[in-house]
Amino acid sequence: MTATAEPDVRAHVARVLLAREVGQRIPTVQELQASTGAGTGTVVKALRNLQDAGAVTLTARGHQGTVVVSRDIGQLWNAAALGNFRMILPPQGPVEQQGILEAIQNALADLGIAVVADFRPGAITRLEDVYHERVHATVTSAGALERHKETLPGLAGLDLGPGTFYSNGSLVVVEHATRRPGTPLRVGIDRNSYDHQRLSEAEFGDRNPEYVQCPFVFAPAAVLAGDIDAAVWHSMPTVIPPQLAGLRLRPLATAAGKRACTQISPAVIVTRTLDANVNALLRHVRPTDVVRTQNRLLRAAANKSYAGTLRLH
Repeated sequence: MTATAEPDVRAHVARVLLAREVGQRIPTVQELQASTGAGTGTVVKALRNLQDAGAVTLTARGHQGTVVVSRDIGQLWNAAALGNFRMILPPQGPVEQQGILEAIQNALADLGIAVVADFRPGAITRLEDVYHERVHATVTSAGALERHKETLPGLAGLDLGPGTFYSNGSLVVVEHATRRPGTPLRVGIDRNSYDHQRLSEAEFGDRNPEYVQCPFVFAPAAVLAGDIDAAVWHSMPTVIPPQLAGLRLRPLATAAGKRACTQISPAVIVTRTLDANVNALLRHVRPTDVVRTQNRLLRAAANKSYAGTLRLH
């Protein structure tokens, strides 16, 4: 076996330690030699270097082997050369998503780790990015993860609690304020979004509508243009008041729509189950901190003069 370069041995050992909980045994020096192809001295030096840096504290316990007494997750992550924490999030706009990202950024900044975020519609495409290891984590509704987890096995979600993906009252129906709807009712539906499809069919299904494909973020503009009569929309702070634009927002009215809303309202941070390094990192993201951040941002949005308004595309 070709010997691994010394810095790479240190990174490999850091990854191994990052995957071990406090109290767990670490591999023996011989086992680490076998996995790196490095000599005994190089492996021992890597272990000593990580301990001297304060990244980990180890102790020998006889026949139990060497166990982890304490560890600094941030130092181990950086020593493992894992780089920035990469996330893919839903499209920007909703306050709930801003709160989740801010809470994750704050938690990982305390560990000395930067978060790089990209944004993309469609839960299935974001979940595929995690499944294929293109990013470390994504955020979806609990309902979307439940829908797709069988086709993308090995994904796990950290549930952030009710109302963290769709806050109370944020899902509404957008309609024209004065124009009479057509027959049949033309309902905008985003078939690339599991949540939007489920909500639209729950809210309007008993009215035998004509469904028109429409990205959910463009629903208000599509109503104004006359392309559709109504659509479910995730309300957010934007620019022009709906009333001035000629729109009306109303709460979901059907029992099926309300039930669907309740079931998909929790947000989940999704990772690969077997990615011990990422999951060790995300244990520092507390759902209570996410909720606190979201509530602060929602209050700030409500207090601004443009709260409850919409950007027209």
